[in-house]
Amino acid sequence: MIEQKSIEHLRNSIDIADVVGAYVSLKRSGSSLVGLCPFHDDKSPSMHVSSNRGLYHCFACGAGGDAIKFVMEYEKLSYPQAIEKLASMFGIELEYSNEKTQKKDNSLKEILELLNNYYKTELFNPANIAALNYLKERALSPAMIEKFELGWAPPSQNTINLLQKNEIEASKAFSAGAIKNSERGVYASFSNRITFPIYNHIGSIVGFGGRTISDHPAKYINSPQSEIFDKSRVLYGYDKARAAIFKSGEVIICEGYMDCIMLHQAGFFNAVAVLGTALTPKHLPLLKKENIKVILSFDSDTAGQNAALRSAELLSRSSIDGKVVLIEGGKDPAELVAANRQSELASLYKGGVELVEFVLRKKAAAMSLQTPMDKIKALDVLREYLGALRPEIISFYEPLVAQILDINPHDFSLRKNVKIPQNNQNWGINNNFRSFKPLRNSRFKAPQDEIPNPQAYIQNTNKRDILALSVLKNILLNNEYKKIALPLLNAQMFKDVRYYNAFVNGDESVLRSLELDESLELYDAKQFKSALNRLVCSFLESEKNRIANSSEDNKAAKIRELTIAIDKLKKEM
Repeated sequence: MIEQKSIEHLRNSIDIADVVGAYVSLKRSGSSLVGLCPFHDDKSPSMHVSSNRGLYHCFACGAGGDAIKFVMEYEKLSYPQAIEKLASMFGIELEYSNEKTQKKDNSLKEILELLNNYYKTELFNPANIAALNYLKERALSPAMIEKFELGWAPPSQNTINLLQKNEIEASKAFSAGAIKNSERGVYASFSNRITFPIYNHIGSIVGFGGRTISDHPAKYINSPQSEIFDKSRVLYGYDKARAAIFKSGEVIICEGYMDCIMLHQAGFFNAVAVLGTALTPKHLPLLKKENIKVILSFDSDTAGQNAALRSAELLSRSSIDGKVVLIEGGKDPAELVAANRQSELASLYKGGVELVEFVLRKKAAAMSLQTPMDKIKALDVLREYLGALRPEIISFYEPLVAQILDINPHDFSLRKNVKIPQNNQNWGINNNFRSFKPLRNSRFKAPQDEIPNPQAYIQNTNKRDILALSVLKNILLNNEYKKIALPLLNAQMFKDVRYYNAFVNGDESVLRSLELDESLELYDAKQFKSALNRLVCSFLESEKNRIANSSEDNKAAKIRELTIAIDKLKKEM
């Protein structure tokens, strides 16, 4: 059985946005993230995820809960299985009441830590002086070697001997990515290479990178995919850069281990690196926090530019702001730092090309623009890309597209299937404006300015009773407010009594929807007391009117009593 304190440690160590974001593409919306709900046929983003509350909730189907509940529902797992799945994903140790089970489940991380300590020691073994000399030639300082825990993986048999000496079972070593198998037998995943331990975003070791210092054709290799290591999800150095990223509001993403380490050596402590050629959707949860801006700092060779294009397109489609910085002359960040050109690098990072502009220029540059038909085809390609961005920003790029394609900005629109209306009275039958018939002597009003059935919209808004629901939300989030309000609340204060009933009956789905509803206000103590008084006052006013129009006995006394109570509340507001 998993110890309860271990479960609580897991809950406190993970961000629900990272968990849900590993399965569903999320976009920033206010203080929450939103995405398509995987638990029903969702056509528009209905699921909200709040890192602060540690909750997800679908406003369409009502599904919701914490990170454990999400994994249970999505993966169809039991409660313990979901906990173990999350612990495996984030490299977190679980404690069991059965010591034997505990040792088994914690072994992968233990094996990696054992190897890392061994590799770090081997780097300073006189027999491996060539490895240390290589790092010195690359201008790495001793402080950076220590900070990033660089090491040396000796010949394969040395590692095998270490594992056997520590009685590590072969199956566990395979699962941890420490060894591999071939026709010639078992061998260590890393041998005769400089090692770079890879940590996930919460600081748990999940794998290694290895760099040859010989003429081996595979210059860099990574640990094989395992239950705790997914290179498409991890950003190298993120655990060390996290504080600087949130402090600066910016992250520099480069191509490799050495670039990342050398940037930290030069004082760019917000630098991280991908473990492949480009960013993937699985990286997005790490980048969609606190409106972080991204600087893509890839090599200027063909591979680097292609990776920058794919990454810039992914980020911009996900509403992440940023820019691309390509270092000319075939240089990379590590080379500039080694050459003491840090100030040049800093200037480059202050500039750069905005993500969407970079994508538009690269896509257009890959196409022929010689004839009008060429330009129309290119326009379709650019329009297709821009159609995936937030609609309200598309028009900002029309002048740029006109410049890139050398066409008149008044002759096209970047929105799909939008035609510019002609100067006639045919709008009533035009396919694009079929439902908008002009009034005589009136000017045409664009569709986006129309509010369908505005009275119904207002009634729907009023029906939700923002004041009462805001008070209820604050009670859910603050026990002190709850003590103050509970004696005063009753069902008649709510226009939609279902919310009050849900509160009384503990309906988790409805209460989650209130907690995550950003249209409802959050109050400090003074504001809450004022809002509560307004709510009670409104109820008493309605009671006063009801009694006045009733045939009850002692109406005058009751009305006088209510009037005194109302006046008292108004003075406190």
